[in-house]
Amino acid sequence: MKRRAFIQTPAALIVGTTLCSAALSQEPFPYKPIRFVIPSAPGGVSDAVARVYGERMSKYLKQPVLIENMPGAETLLAVRHVLKSPADGYTLIVSANTVVTLPHVDKSAGYNPSDFTGVSYLSKMPMALVVSGQSPFRTLAELVAAAKKAPGTITFASLGIGTTSHMPVELFTQSAGIKLQLIPYKGIPLAIPDVVSGRVTLMMGTSPSVGALIKAGKLRALAVTSETRSPSFPNTPAFAELGYVESTYELFLGLMAPAKIPPAVLKILSDAAEEAKNDLDLRERLEALGQELPSQTTPEQFNAFLRREEEKMKKLVKEANIQISRS
Repeated sequence: MKRRAFIQTPAALIVGTTLCSAALSQEPFPYKPIRFVIPSAPGGVSDAVARVYGERMSKYLKQPVLIENMPGAETLLAVRHVLKSPADGYTLIVSANTVVTLPHVDKSAGYNPSDFTGVSYLSKMPMALVVSGQSPFRTLAELVAAAKKAPGTITFASLGIGTTSHMPVELFTQSAGIKLQLIPYKGIPLAIPDVVSGRVTLMMGTSPSVGALIKAGKLRALAVTSETRSPSFPNTPAFAELGYVESTYELFLGLMAPAKIPPAVLKILSDAAEEAKNDLDLRERLEALGQELPSQTTPEQFNAFLRREEEKMKKLVKEANIQISRS
């Protein structure tokens, strides 16, 4: 009798543990802190936007939102980490356009954009094509004329192939029928002095990175990537306004999750992000960062935008033969 009781005890423990785990898994979401993984170092725009949203969303979710910076491998370190995490809504990524671009320019990326689903379109901002304040180019037309006269002699600063500092330039060069020479940099702060001095002809910059230098006359903005003129660059024409409609480019930041996230959890997170957008302080802080709120307000709308963005980048990569070489 004692032996039988001894044998049955482990089985009872297993059943009890299973029931306990099942009970925990059925707790209402969220019952523990949520992590926003950022594919860049602290201090950047994506980091700042993530923190602004994290503060507000934690109030609605009644759980802390933790920010985890994970730079490296051209955002792939963060992307792979999130995709390896359980698709339970507790590990999300705040990503920019590279999430739908990188798999098409890097065959070793190891993921597809469809591995992610959009939770919320957090913010967007235009980019401006800037040259030195002492540059001979005062208009985009003058720059295009010079590039056609001497192909490949005009240079542009970029953080690398497939990045948000590279792809909008490629959209412009394809649209204008010109060729420019890419000069790689490890960071925007390293590139700006060379553009200001004229050692590099141009770059694409955001309001936080180049706005003050434009006002000081050290840089000159020739065109912006938004569909129409932007409040961030009110005196600068849009590419579309100058006849380069295909050069329109939205630099976005979005909250994304592994594609297998439960629909109910996705809705809770999306609703929390939309509630955060109603916060006046959040709006003011985004504006100070040069950010604009998008018109897309649901995961469905955001994912439709992501699909369009991917197709646009896929087409550009093919036409311009853009590939990262790992040799």
